Amino acid sequence: MGLRALIGTEGAGGFYRARHVQHDGCPTMIVPALSVLVHDMLGHNVQAAVDELLRSDWSRLYALPGTGTAGHLVGVPSHSGPEPEAGHLGSATAGDREWAYLFGGHRLHVYLGVLPERGPKQWKPWACWSVHELPSLPMTEVLDVQKAGYAAQWRASDFRGYMEAVRDRSREVVG
Repeated sequence: MGLRALIGTEGAGGFYRARHVQHDGCPTMIVPALSVLVHDMLGHNVQAAVDELLRSDWSRLYALPGTGTAGHLVGVPSHSGPEPEAGHLGSATAGDREWAYLFGGHRLHVYLGVLPERGPKQWKPWACWSVHELPSLPMTEVLDVQKAGYAAQWRASDFRGYMEAVRDRSREVVG
């Protein structure tokens, strides 16, 4: 199990339709793959890319480096769900997923699953790029987004643990 993600589309008001990526859903894997899909395979057609992504869940989705300008897309479908997941980013929980990549118009929105002080993991807006700039996006920028995301998740998890310890200690003192 590792680094699960959602890929799909985001509409007006934060409503989304997406499919699952079961493994390797980090930005350094998914962003280049989405760039290859949109620009190299489907002639810059974002809607065709979204249609392809929403056909099935994915075990993995990545681009092989060195096989062309941006790489060659490798998608391993995982036919585990009949319909895409749908929801509202403000109220949906991230569950066991770390990242979400949602096309909205001509932008790729990246969301990070972060634990609040209490309750289930929530989606937090994390990065946003123009779809047109994806082929020239420096990998160092994508890596910085990824590293900052993991750091934020660790801080949130540590804070949550600390606050649980404070609440437990307060109950001991009062009780």
